[in-house]
Amino acid sequence: MSQEKNYDILVIDDNLEQANLIKLLLEQYGFNAKYLTDSSKAFDMILKEKPRLVILDIMMPEVDGLRLCKMIKQHPDTANTRIIIYTGKNYESDRRKALALGADVFLTKPTRSYVLLDAIKNLLLPASDEIYQS
Repeated sequence: MSQEKNYDILVIDDNLEQANLIKLLLEQYGFNAKYLTDSSKAFDMILKEKPRLVILDIMMPEVDGLRLCKMIKQHPDTANTRIIIYTGKNYESDRRKALALGADVFLTKPTRSYVLLDAIKNLLLPASDEIYQS
C-alpha cells in the first residue's frame, strides 16, 4: 500500500490553463491538488481516489459540471464529497440548480484568488487550522 498522501482537491475543468492555474494556486497554499480536463473520466477518478473536495466547471464537453455534481452526490461512496462549482456562467438559475444538486459553494469566474481559497478553507479546514492567511 502506498504511503503517499492522497490529494485533497480535484479540479475538473476542460480548460487546461485554468485547471493548472487553480492547482498551482492551491499547492502554493499548502493543499494537495490534482486536475483533470476530461470530464468523461471524472466520475470514475472520483470513485477511485476519493478527493475531499471537487472543484467543477459547468460548461464542459461530454459531462457537464451539474451532471457530475448530481452523480457525486447521489453515489453512496461519494455523497459526502464537498463540491465547489467554479464557472463562467453567471445565471441565478445555474446557481440555484447547482446548490439544489448538492454543491456547497457556487463561484463565478473570474474571482479573486482569496475568495476561492476562503471557500476551500471553510469547507475543508477545522476553524483552528490555518494553512494560509487571507
